Amino acid sequence: MKELFRRKKLLGRLTAFLLVLILILSTATSALATTEDNTVLPEIRDLLQNKYADPVSQDVLNAPTIDEMLRRLGDPHTTYFSPKEYQDFVDSVNMSFTGIGIHIDTLPEGVKVVSVVKGSPAADAGLKAGDVIVSADGQSLAGLTNEQAVNYLRGPVGSSVQISVKRGTATKEFTVVRRTVAEPTVEGSVLDGHIGYIQLESFGDSTPMEFASAVVKLNYQNVNSWIIDLRDNGGGYLTSAIDIAGFFIGPNVALKVKDRTGGLHLYQAPSQPFSLNQPIIFLTNEYSASASEILTSAVKDYHKATIVGTRTYGKGTVQSMFPLSNGGVLKMTVDHFYSAFGHEINKVGITPDVNIVNSDSRKVAELMLSGKQTALDMAATPDYWEAWRELVNATSTDAKPGQYSLYSLYYPGYQKMAEVDNVSLNQIFNVHFNADVDWKSVNDSTVELINSMTGERVLTTFETLGPSDVQVIPEKDLSPDSTYWLVVHPTVKDTSGKALSGGTVSVLHTTQGSVPGQQAKIQSFGSFRPLSKRPLPNTVDPDYGWAIQDLTKK
Repeated sequence: MKELFRRKKLLGRLTAFLLVLILILSTATSALATTEDNTVLPEIRDLLQNKYADPVSQDVLNAPTIDEMLRRLGDPHTTYFSPKEYQDFVDSVNMSFTGIGIHIDTLPEGVKVVSVVKGSPAADAGLKAGDVIVSADGQSLAGLTNEQAVNYLRGPVGSSVQISVKRGTATKEFTVVRRTVAEPTVEGSVLDGHIGYIQLESFGDSTPMEFASAVVKLNYQNVNSWIIDLRDNGGGYLTSAIDIAGFFIGPNVALKVKDRTGGLHLYQAPSQPFSLNQPIIFLTNEYSASASEILTSAVKDYHKATIVGTRTYGKGTVQSMFPLSNGGVLKMTVDHFYSAFGHEINKVGITPDVNIVNSDSRKVAELMLSGKQTALDMAATPDYWEAWRELVNATSTDAKPGQYSLYSLYYPGYQKMAEVDNVSLNQIFNVHFNADVDWKSVNDSTVELINSMTGERVLTTFETLGPSDVQVIPEKDLSPDSTYWLVVHPTVKDTSGKALSGGTVSVLHTTQGSVPGQQAKIQSFGSFRPLSKRPLPNTVDPDYGWAIQDLTKK
């Protein structure tokens, strides 16, 4: 197995790096070149002149310092590393760190602990997500950048750091002993009982092996479809991306690389011990870059997966690592790469098949990989409400404005019984059925008051007014200038046990004002008579158009 995942040497020509900084407490800092560093200025000048991907101007080459030379070059992916910075950089790609093991974000008063690495020194010491670190060894972290704060929190293996932490209104003191913290670059789990979910954090040295292992474990749990999550994955080793591509496209060309002379080189994915041929969705966003884009472009070119999310970063350049005489390393752009079919990536990115901007694309993918009825059941829950709406809007390209009512996306076949304007924020609704009702069948799951934008269910109580009439009383005021749906599901029964002939919806538009005690009558809301065979008004059973099979067989 190891032979299948053999790695080219780290300093090999095709090692592609792009790190969107992973804010664990060992992120490499960007430092200005020191006087000692400038002793290798002639070496860097020679490399830029003879091996950079494009011709370099004399203005760049004549710069007096390394920092100025790279500033004039204007390539954010060509970077000088001191020996220490280079090791930190390699560790960050491989998700291996020396520190206390937390992910952080900046706050005015310090740094917030976003998450704690399982089994890390921070976890052992008792730090928790949400804690705010205000000082480290007496040094205030207020107003510092993530990179500056990292310098105070990291240190040699075995050393300790005393940190002050705000937790709620209390301040706690922790002593944390630093050590090497390694996180897997691949995490896998089962979603909804049938979807294999694999999150790729980075393309490190061991990522292909971790990926294969995750797939095998999930296969034992009888998954029938896959979500590959590349969101926020800034890249890593190019060869890792090519190796993983082999699990999807087989031994075919995975990308094309153009060198500084204009020569085009084709790079083939290896033949792997198995291939994934079940429905597959890749998730991307604007921070999916470099090696992420190599893998995404390969599966898109060969129609092996559906891409869901937003356009990727657009980094289509290859960097090589050049060791210098002082022990430092120059990471320098040497080539441009394109997709397997020659599509441009640099500064363009990869456009998703389903563009999802406002909701969680993972939830969208779950809906897409579920059967229609299951998807509808999920869609009608608050967790998936917005994802479903954006999915249908993104994929129903043939639908014309006004062709269907919004509620029919969630409750196809339900009949609209009423549309009421100027509904008060403290409205009480009187609902009339055309037969005597078994009131045991009326509850907050069979009669729902729903915010149409968010899917939030308004808690209600019910007061019977007679054998066929009931008051629906919201327990809190409705939101102004909003639309609500009063939905009666066909699980309501009459006294003989007969269920409603179909679900019904009343559309309610609120006002700014509130009129105490106001009531709205909704007559003949429910019917226990057989439905007419004529099409119901304002309903639709849309062909959602996002069937995974359709999107992957273009």
